[in-house]
Amino acid sequence: MFDIDRWAEIWASIRSNKLRTFLSGATIALALFVFITLFGLSKGLQNGFEEQFLPPNMMTIEVYTNYTTLPYKGKQPNRYIQLKKSDYQFLQELLKDRIEIVLPHISQMVSARNFSEFGNYNLIGTTSKEKKASDLKIISGRFLDPLDNQSIEKNVVIGRLVEKDLFKNKSAVGENIQLGNTLYKVVGVYSSEEGDDKERYIYLPINTYHVIYGTQNIDNFTLYPLPNSSLDELHDIAQEVEKELKIKHSVSPDDTRGVRAYDPKDALDSTNMFFYVFTIIVLVIGIGSLISGMVSIANMMVFSVKERTKEIGIRKALGATPFNIISLILQEALAITFLFGFIGIFMGMLLTYSVKDSLQDYMIYNATVESSRIVLAAIILLISGLLAGFIPARKAAKIKPIEALNSN
Repeated sequence: MFDIDRWAEIWASIRSNKLRTFLSGATIALALFVFITLFGLSKGLQNGFEEQFLPPNMMTIEVYTNYTTLPYKGKQPNRYIQLKKSDYQFLQELLKDRIEIVLPHISQMVSARNFSEFGNYNLIGTTSKEKKASDLKIISGRFLDPLDNQSIEKNVVIGRLVEKDLFKNKSAVGENIQLGNTLYKVVGVYSSEEGDDKERYIYLPINTYHVIYGTQNIDNFTLYPLPNSSLDELHDIAQEVEKELKIKHSVSPDDTRGVRAYDPKDALDSTNMFFYVFTIIVLVIGIGSLISGMVSIANMMVFSVKERTKEIGIRKALGATPFNIISLILQEALAITFLFGFIGIFMGMLLTYSVKDSLQDYMIYNATVESSRIVLAAIILLISGLLAGFIPARKAAKIKPIEALNSN
């Protein structure tokens, strides 16, 4: 295997058929180039999904309700499940050691007015923990505090664009704003990196909301986990929350709509399935290209064996065994396969790393080639080289010395 003279012979054989070797090897190089590049871009796309849809502030559990689909304990289907303030207290007690924040929300569109300026905005009843949970930046004034909820204060915090619409170039902090038929005091203005829509919200203490609008309803909950919680832990908590709320509201355990608790693992499982299928497609494309390359190299080696029939006959006459002949042909096929294969791998890695930070507009982040993919490519190369050289090597081993020496 490591005989210098043998490798010199192989190199001489390759040099004597440069064009044929290049054309056959180029197919292998192209196949590995496509294989590595697609895997690198696939990894970048997966990173992009996690960056966009699973950042730290998205590691949450969303609790919603809807109409039931199944009868249960004498109750008819198509019954709307309404979350209440008591559910807020229930979840706080249930999850006190496993969830950092239980955030209730209730909202509606309201007409807001400041003298002659007016507009329609989303009014959200919430708690003082909204600022931390939603990563809001206070531009002026302050956010809602626990005392606002305890004292049922008519204080609101408005988005930057609400201030711009209703107060123009004037500061809104300390001013009154009319929402519907009720006056509220603006205690703060916030901005958000989530875009203009988020800056058109008006936040109100949830207890004040309940008193003003005469309700105890809650639209939904957002649960924020303790730091370093895993996706599996969140998934387990979500399942427990869904189970306990179904019991509390007399919803069938098999009902898929009445009470739902969504967690990132649901989305991630769907995404992983997509990337699993994508990986299979990449493998099929890569292996299909490799098969073309293998056929090209096998044909080249068949021609090489035919051209070297007399040489092989002389080797056999001088005592070369079939194993010696087979190993010579296989080594030559492997040498060509690995030479061009690694060129393809190198070019694929070079392209992937050169574009890894320039495709973020296409949701491809940090496109890289995992070491496991490179090892897989090397194994595929080894198998391809052996398969490409096997038939020509076997044919060469069957050559009879006398017939070979008499051939033209």
